[in-house]
Amino acid sequence: MKEIISITPSTGGAVTPNDIVGRDEEINLFWDILEKQGIALFAERRFGKSSILRKMEAESKKGFITIYKPVEGISSPEHLAAGLLDRVKELGLIDEGLFKNLENFYNKATEVIDEVQGVKLKKLEYTWQKQLNYLLSKLTEKHKGKKIIIILDEFSIFLDEISNNEASVVIGFLRNIAYLKEYGNIRFVYCGSIGIDLVLDKIKGEGHNIGDPLNHMYKHELQPFTYDNSKYFGKCLNLGCELNLSDKLIEQICEKADHIPYFIDVVFDKLSKSGNSNQQGVDNAFNEILNDTKGKESIRHFYDRIGDYYPNTEISVYILNFISKSANGASETEIANNLFTITTATNRLEINEEIERLKNDGYLFRFIKAAERAYDFKNSLLKQWWRINKAF
Repeated sequence: MKEIISITPSTGGAVTPNDIVGRDEEINLFWDILEKQGIALFAERRFGKSSILRKMEAESKKGFITIYKPVEGISSPEHLAAGLLDRVKELGLIDEGLFKNLENFYNKATEVIDEVQGVKLKKLEYTWQKQLNYLLSKLTEKHKGKKIIIILDEFSIFLDEISNNEASVVIGFLRNIAYLKEYGNIRFVYCGSIGIDLVLDKIKGEGHNIGDPLNHMYKHELQPFTYDNSKYFGKCLNLGCELNLSDKLIEQICEKADHIPYFIDVVFDKLSKSGNSNQQGVDNAFNEILNDTKGKESIRHFYDRIGDYYPNTEISVYILNFISKSANGASETEIANNLFTITTATNRLEINEEIERLKNDGYLFRFIKAAERAYDFKNSLLKQWWRINKAF
């Protein structure tokens, strides 16, 4: 049996690599995939995406050079190029003399980049393209024979925060890099807590012809912990918090949290602070999570992002309202009939498109009910929160 280690709650903060447990299978899978291609990794907030990726940088596999860069809040492609250069310097991936040359080039932003031997891209029209191209060429030159992994965390949010024109150029440029023989050892990992497809749809909606910019990447939706890994994480927190909970109560916490790492962590944090490490304490902790409407526990994020990213917010909210009040989910016909009693500003095709969007973005899962497609919330915790706080 795996040794139980002492872990204390992080409640959303950065987790040290040694405390990131329960994701060995995913990490091994990602290394295998990165031998051949890049990865588009997505999941809802608090599933542990960033923790996995930081662990991969800290414990990079032999034969790989791994660069992890959070890009949420970066306001332009120029700042992205500068941020990657700074991260390369922090990690000591190029020697000081070469770094000075790189830095000089970044500052001068001359046309010399077009003369980098062997590298041919479509015309580089922007300074940041030349900077990134030059940086990548020098990394490749310095680390011959190794795979260079560049992880862009919250990449979909970065694309959404810059202009659609800039986003279309960025996504096209990085895709072109992936097809160049000279850059055959470079892999990108795009990570996002909102479906990157939603952002790409917005870019396409403005008339930008970006095709399918992810068709060269392996798309992976990160799932909650498995039952065994969830229970192991709970036992590690139990030891770290010195709570002495029974196995039965630990299992209950994991199941009620839908095996999502963050919410397991939050419950143990609440139990530790309250000193009430019994059934009543567990019930109180989940009630606090379910009754929170200020976003403190991060469930509100699921509601807010519909308004931020969905083209038909009202219809999507109506669909989730109805399903949240349906004990066993609802069929497409039941969903549509309910919507038609509320609004006439839609039709069955639009309704089905919104249902599909919600499914693809992790809100719903599909099953068959009386020989018809039917849907329910993917996570019971979100369903309860939605019914309590948002449904009408």
